[in-house]
Amino acid sequence: MQYPAEPWHMQGSLVISLFRVPRKLVPDAHLPSTARLITLAGNALVAVAFVSYEPGSELTYEELLVATPVLDEGRVAVSVPQIWVDSEASRDGGREMWGIPKKLARFGEGSSIAAVAVAGGVRLPGRWTAAGWTAQRLDGRDVRTRMRMSGRVSVARSAWLFPAGGPLGYLTGRTPLVSFTMKDMRLTFGQDR
Repeated sequence: MQYPAEPWHMQGSLVISLFRVPRKLVPDAHLPSTARLITLAGNALVAVAFVSYEPGSELTYEELLVATPVLDEGRVAVSVPQIWVDSEASRDGGREMWGIPKKLARFGEGSSIAAVAVAGGVRLPGRWTAAGWTAQRLDGRDVRTRMRMSGRVSVARSAWLFPAGGPLGYLTGRTPLVSFTMKDMRLTFGQDR
């Protein structure tokens, strides 16, 4: 499968919610040997996001991902233990270039992974920017990748449905601590070679 070379310049929108989850329930096979989940009182912070990458991006597709903050080589990074996309090119590029364990999925009504409904929202002023690193381990290989994202952020209300028997069953019945939407999102992922 062919996919664009890095960096990928993406644009679109997303909804992201933060959950507090007991550390013992959070997958960690994706962590490099030098990384550890950041925890507080035995709990990890787990972010779940649904992203739509729109025309103007290197690839157009949708993805559902789980991300956790980690301490890796003395710096805070993000690690992605679970992620699904509806694009073979995205799956292959993510796995091969960045060690991100992307799997194929179909989204929409009847999804066995997750569903989200978003309501309301209070827009925060200005354009928000976040930059940092991902730290991944896949197929015995540790990979660290630079990323930068910006967009117009709103605090929103979200309701997630995670089927108990699905891959995100450890989130079933949990209420988000906070949820955000981001419109006019710009994401650069990866480095120039």
